Amino acid sequence: MFDPNNRPGGSNLVLTAKSPNKIQFFDAATLALTGEIIMPASSHEMVLSPHGTKVYASIYGGGIFSKNKDPDRRIAVIDLASKSLERTIDVGAALAPHSVMMAGDTLWCTGELGKVLLAIDPETNRAQSVPLSGSPHWLAVSHVTGKIFASFKTDRFVAVVDSERRAQVDQIEIPHRAEGLAISPDGETLYVCAHEKNALHEFDARTHALRRTVAIEGGEGKNQLKRVRVAPDGRYVLAAQNYDAHAAIFEAEGLRQIASIKTKKSPMGFGFAADGRHAFLCCHDDAVVLELELSTGRVTREFATDKGCEFIIAYR
Repeated sequence: MFDPNNRPGGSNLVLTAKSPNKIQFFDAATLALTGEIIMPASSHEMVLSPHGTKVYASIYGGGIFSKNKDPDRRIAVIDLASKSLERTIDVGAALAPHSVMMAGDTLWCTGELGKVLLAIDPETNRAQSVPLSGSPHWLAVSHVTGKIFASFKTDRFVAVVDSERRAQVDQIEIPHRAEGLAISPDGETLYVCAHEKNALHEFDARTHALRRTVAIEGGEGKNQLKRVRVAPDGRYVLAAQNYDAHAAIFEAEGLRQIASIKTKKSPMGFGFAADGRHAFLCCHDDAVVLELELSTGRVTREFATDKGCEFIIAYR
């Protein structure tokens, strides 16, 4: 059971600090800053390359979803050994690239302003557009089913794309609009946070059937940014509620909530520590990362970042 887009962590941390256009590096043991890169524009999401030596980071541009008045058109290629910006990939138009994931050797990215997903060959820089039924913001990849799932924030469904055919083949209805989404490490389960309701949905990634819906206890959860992530070993499902400054941890088996956590302002992206017992949570508006104990939700450590930390990866 292994998800190339969510690997077991390592001794280093890399995160996006999008307000000052930075990528920052930290030592996972000491939490000391070990380097930073000044980016061409605001970078939001990241994914490790197949061999784990590089990071692909979306350069979204200025603004937020549906209000991006200065959209960008690039994906950054960051060399981890030298902690440097190696080059950028031009996706062909100012589409506001955001969520990035790997499917084999192909880099997939949301092209929000073009209502497309982009299938990018990082070796040749060629990008193919896959039309969608809405403006995608986040995506998730199920390697065992060969499917890409994309959520739209403003629509009541998740699009399903066949990664080999590079075409939308289905859509999964989400009664209260789709928000953050994630895939279990074995690729069999899709989790989606509702936008207009304090709910977490679990779907079968093969049949797209709804298995269960549970409430996220501890936050109001309505009409707000929500994210969901699964621990690399598949034992825990984590959800963050941006406006409530709240996070929750569920046991993946049965989706029983085991923790309700009051966080710093605007919790966003999760990453996972090398020990398998802790997660990291970026708190965007307070420019701080919390380290959480997965079995209890206890905050064990925290460290300051530059402004607008959104996404974090622990790597070897």
